[in-house]
Amino acid sequence: MQMGTQMGRPSKFEERSEAIMRAFEICVARQGLAATTLNDVAVEAGLPRSLVRYFMGNRDEMVDRLVGRLMARAETSLSRVRDARGDAGLEGLLDLYFGEVFANELSNTVMGELWHLAREDDHVRNRVKDVYTYAIGQLSGAMKREGRGASDAERQSAAYTILSIALGDSSLVDFGIASQERSTLRAAADLIIDHMAPVREGTP
Repeated sequence: MQMGTQMGRPSKFEERSEAIMRAFEICVARQGLAATTLNDVAVEAGLPRSLVRYFMGNRDEMVDRLVGRLMARAETSLSRVRDARGDAGLEGLLDLYFGEVFANELSNTVMGELWHLAREDDHVRNRVKDVYTYAIGQLSGAMKREGRGASDAERQSAAYTILSIALGDSSLVDFGIASQERSTLRAAADLIIDHMAPVREGTP
């Protein structure tokens, strides 16, 4: 019984890794990635700087872990709309995209910082691209499963447009321009899907 309890608890490594990544994310959101030092993270996490250095690795590894943290947060939301096969339904995805996924203030702030760095850093650019490519793929995949769109190209285009609406709305909030009715944006996404041609038999 005691062994089972220990097995169910996170290890010291996992606890410290989580504390460091949480501190890192907070520091990046507060002062930017370029200005965040190992000492900043150590102070925020309440851990020795040497230990933080061991966990954080080099700059690319730091970015990878930061992006992984953002993806894990999004996956936690997506898990609630996945079925037994692991597929996310279209309606559930749209609710999430126009709700919590792109409305998380911390995630948006960190992603905005990554956007800034992506202009000059190929590694950061590719990781940010991975995030949005994944989001588009989730939408286009749900469309295909639910019989929307005459081709993969049409579904990709529709998913790109819908993501742009959701992402644009979350970005404008940073400038103090908030949508009065998010339901209107959600309805625009529904209109895009409603006007898609049905899947034809034999469509790849």
